[in-house]
This record gives sequence, C-alpha cells and structure tokens, in this order.
Amino acid sequence: MTTETKQKKRRSFFGPILLIAIGLVFLAQNLGFIPGEGWETILKLWPVLLIVAGLDDLFRREGIAWPILLIGAGTFLLLNNFGPQSWISWTQIFQLWPILLIAFGIDLMFKGQTGWATAAGIVLTVALIGGAIWITSAGYKITADYVDLRESYDLSVKDTEIDLSLSLGQLILSAESNQGVLIAGSITPSTKEENLEETQDRISYRLENNTPAFYPHTARWELGITNELNLDLIVNNGVGEMFLDLEELNLVSLDVNQGVGRLVIRLPKTAAEDVLINQAIGTIHIQIPDNVMVTVDAQNGLSRVNFPADFELRNGLYSSPGANRTNSELHITVEQAIGYISFQYAR
Repeated sequence: MTTETKQKKRRSFFGPILLIAIGLVFLAQNLGFIPGEGWETILKLWPVLLIVAGLDDLFRREGIAWPILLIGAGTFLLLNNFGPQSWISWTQIFQLWPILLIAFGIDLMFKGQTGWATAAGIVLTVALIGGAIWITSAGYKITADYVDLRESYDLSVKDTEIDLSLSLGQLILSAESNQGVLIAGSITPSTKEENLEETQDRISYRLENNTPAFYPHTARWELGITNELNLDLIVNNGVGEMFLDLEELNLVSLDVNQGVGRLVIRLPKTAAEDVLINQAIGTIHIQIPDNVMVTVDAQNGLSRVNFPADFELRNGLYSSPGANRTNSELHITVEQAIGYISFQYAR
C-alpha cells in the first residue's frame, strides 16, 4: 500500500460516535432531562445508526449521495419516533424510488473527488432530493383510468368472507348499503384477478392485483362492502396506504397485513372478538369503539405505541377500564417491527 493510499484511507468513526451518543442518552436520563427508562429511549433512537453511518461515509469519502440519503432517512424516522405524527403519504414516498438511481449516479460522478467537486456533489444531491420531495408533497398527480367493480349476492346468503390483496398503492374501504350488493366501487389499474364461490348460505370473494407497478400513485382501490352480511375480512397490501372505515360493517373477524406504509382503521361497535393487524414498517392508527371492553397485545419491536389515558398495562396486555383477557369484548393483536402505533377512541 503506497503512502498516498494510506493518507486517503480514513478510519471509521462509527463505533466511537455511537458510544458517545449512547453515553449522552444515559447521562441525560440520569439527570432527568429524558423521561422514561434508558433502554426504552435507546430503542427509540435506533435511527441514529443511519445518521451516524451516513456521517461516517461522508467523512471517509465513501460517496456523497448515498450517505446523504442515510442521514435523511435517519432524521425522518427519528422525528417519527419522538416528534408529532404527521399524516405522511407512504404511496407518495414510494414514488421517490428513482432517487436511488440518481444517488448511485451522483456517487459514480463525484466519488473520490475533493474540494469544490465534493461540495458541488452535495449541493446537487440535496437539491434533487429536496425538489423531488417538494413536488410530491405539492400533490402532483398523473391521471389514471378507473374501472367500475360490482358483485351481487343472493339474499339467502348470511355470511361472507372477503379477501382483498393490493400489492402496491392505496386502498379505501367503507360500507356498501345497497341491498344485494356484495362489493362495489372503482379500481385502477384494471388488471385484477377475481374469484367468487358460493356454498349454501355463505359466499367467498377474493380480489387480487399482483401486477408490478413503477407508478404507485396510479394504483388505487376505492370499495364498499355490504353491511348486511356477517363478514370475515382479510386485507393485504405490500406498500402504500389503507383507510379502512369498518364502523358500519358486521365484522366477525379481521386480518390485516401490510409491508410498508400507513394504516388507518376504524372499528365497529359490534367488533369482532379477535382482530389481527400486522405491519413491518410505517404508522398504524386504530380508532376503537367507546364503552367496549378492549384488550391489546402490542408486539412492537422498535415502535412507539400510544394509548388513551385510561388504558393500563396488566399481565402483558394493554386494557381499557375493567377489561381483561377473559371478559374483553374486543381483543386486538398488533404486530409492528418499526414505526408508530396509535390507539384512540372513535368520536
């Protein structure tokens, strides 16, 4: 290894900076500046790892654009853990995936450069990312063609199972009041797979779209489900947003699965005894009925969880006043790896 190569190769400061950050957190907690348990706070600070990694790469000149993306992502997730929860459109965020290509291109152009070239690379990266975020937040949209959807059922049917699977995009779900209509609404894109089976007094319906999409803003389902039948509802979405207004539905069971995004659920007063909600990364907002015995099993990894003030943690479950696992009218199991979970009473 030449002398010039040794000078250019910089040692990593990731470990020392991380130790300093953890020490400062424990010191602030011991002095009363940070409420709560120290380790609980550290878990919420995990996005600092991304920020430190980005700063370390910048210092060692391992690139420009990618470190800035790491710093930006870490800052965003850190604010998500500690700051006020903004209603972020994950569908619009996913629209920004081409920034990754731009970042790699800028890195190839400016990697190893010094002085004004490095500064120019940083300014260019920040300008491109900031501009893309501004355009997205301004609500720029491309129009898409919608297709009407309508399925009916025989009035002798009493129960139904509906399985909705949207791989990418936005799902808006509410009640359909027209008699004899199982599900109705509009969808885009038009590519879909449908399966309807009817046995005696029960009907099963599945609607699926697994077509890859590079333009997630055009993937949108707005559907209404009958409120006359006993309903077992299964909903799946890979990346995007789901708004499930289930207040007027005769819900028997609910199983919701999402990879990355935002999930808003309004549960009915005659809710199912068991509700399962699973999400990898994102935000979950659940509106629960008032004057109903509710217990919640919150299996959160690096997530922040917020409950109404009258909820208490008893025997590993978060419970509304007087509720426990044996007498609860509604038991919710929510699983999330990273993000924010919020429970509030429906108004």
